Amino acid sequence: MKMYVRIKAPFAAFRPMTAGWFRPTATMVTPSAAYGLLLNFAAIDSRVKETDPEHDGKTPASLTRSGLPQAHIALGIPEDAQAPLQQTVLQQLHNYPVGSSGMPKEMAKGNKNNITPVKREFLSELDFIVGVETEEEFCQRIKDGIQGKHNQQRYGLPFLGDNSFLIDLVKTMVTPPPTRWYEQMNDERVKKRRLNDATRLTTFIDRSGFSGTKSALFMPMLDAVESPTDSAWVEVGR
Repeated sequence: MKMYVRIKAPFAAFRPMTAGWFRPTATMVTPSAAYGLLLNFAAIDSRVKETDPEHDGKTPASLTRSGLPQAHIALGIPEDAQAPLQQTVLQQLHNYPVGSSGMPKEMAKGNKNNITPVKREFLSELDFIVGVETEEEFCQRIKDGIQGKHNQQRYGLPFLGDNSFLIDLVKTMVTPPPTRWYEQMNDERVKKRRLNDATRLTTFIDRSGFSGTKSALFMPMLDAVESPTDSAWVEVGR
């Protein structure tokens, strides 16, 4: 069964990595994040908590639960919208020295110690379509959740990469508007297109360690079409 979900939000962040001084974002919602959002709508918790008997007890983080719904996802920008804007915020971080570490108090001259400039990226003005191809039961759970029928069971509010980045609008549709779908790039497509709009998006996040994380190179179509192409569909879940 296929369904489509249109989502609008003022801000989002989809971080491929995090360092103390630099926290980038992908230039588009990732398939892995979109899948997590759909699970949230459907009130399906994807986590194996550290206190859960299924947890290996070795990894200091929640793991991904097995047996999650299988699905194919396609992502795109509606013809009447623009791609998200990538923004940058510059901040100052400071820490307090322990023992003999850090700047000597005399050099700080009463100011904050160990000031470090940091760069954080985020997206603004999101308006995108998520296409879902999956079992009818999962589609129905997503629809029920969007209509508010799972509010008591859902884990927290749906958000986009940061729990302060909430959604303005979400609605389901049987047929999407003309959309510039993000296609996975192969060697032939790379030869025919300039890579200015290419972006690497994660399709699976390995919570036990980064080695199992999967990603692929994507690029939005030049022309908007109604149905996603075969190369726009990405397999998620396991």
